[in-house]
Amino acid sequence: MKQLVLILNIFFVLFLSVNSLHAQEPFKIFLIGDAGDHEQAGEALTNIQKELVKNPNSAVIFLGDNSYKNILGGIIPVGFKGFDSSLVTIKKVRSQINMLDNYKGYAFFIPGNHDWWNRTNYEKGKPKLQMEESFIEENLKRNKNIANPDNSFLPKNGSYGPAFVDLNHGTIRIIFIDTYRIIQTGIKKNKIPEEEKIFYNRLDSVINEGYLMKEKIVVVAHHPVHVAGPYNNPLKHPYLFGRIKASSPDFPSYKAMIGKINAILCKYQGIYYASGHAHTLQYFYTKDSIHYIISGAGSKEKMLKEKDIKKYNKSLSPNEYLLWNSGGFFEIDFQGETTNTILYYDNGSKKCML
Repeated sequence: MKQLVLILNIFFVLFLSVNSLHAQEPFKIFLIGDAGDHEQAGEALTNIQKELVKNPNSAVIFLGDNSYKNILGGIIPVGFKGFDSSLVTIKKVRSQINMLDNYKGYAFFIPGNHDWWNRTNYEKGKPKLQMEESFIEENLKRNKNIANPDNSFLPKNGSYGPAFVDLNHGTIRIIFIDTYRIIQTGIKKNKIPEEEKIFYNRLDSVINEGYLMKEKIVVVAHHPVHVAGPYNNPLKHPYLFGRIKASSPDFPSYKAMIGKINAILCKYQGIYYASGHAHTLQYFYTKDSIHYIISGAGSKEKMLKEKDIKKYNKSLSPNEYLLWNSGGFFEIDFQGETTNTILYYDNGSKKCML
């Protein structure tokens, strides 16, 4: 009997040791947004593919606007629509999916406003979004390397979210939300529906649950809730163009969303919020110990004049960083209790933020 107890104790100690080793295993999250404007992979996608193949214990998240389509076949050079199963939009989405062919980690796509076709009406936008969601998931199911082919487009089915996954042996929680679904609700100044109120309570609950379990928390969405530059100024368009105004954080429902999400984030020290939408690369570490990452330069780059760049960069603190007119992506590197945020430039060089 004593021998049996001794053997069981040895197995228990070994079990704890193995799990402790697993818990300390390095894990990376790669973040790239607004990557849907190239039919052939550009530098940002090509460079991220190299990192993915080298780092299988990782996840890559495409932060929305996974496909753009210009009005009237490009006669008007403005991207209004999103994925529509046409040859051009299939090529744009495949340029991202093909980067995952030899990757053995986790891959996720989230929706942006273009994936909703910028529809201000939920019922009209949802079928467009579902078309893209089905295409992405059906194609990823054919990839035998991806760890999560059946759960790669989140939140699902046009919902607000939050959806979440726990990775790296329960040490990291990634939470997915659809910010355009929230903004969309207020485009026509409707009252906030009950389901949106439930969303905010649920978001707080899901974050808190992971926080109590000592997980690292990363919230991912398309729209920033902390941003500098052109997207931080109101767009002076008539209300007829509500979908354009909705791109600005000063749009009423966007502004309300910022306040509510930030009120939740501020409760949790060390939390990450990653987004795209602004075609730039930005990083902020605030006095509330929140990491804000904007990685929206996967295929589009906000072309600013040098004088404007100097103006936006003038008042930056040591924990803030803005990069304009350049493609690239971010990586969050988890090494036990140590976390680093790394920016990759299109030229292959990189910079550690914090």
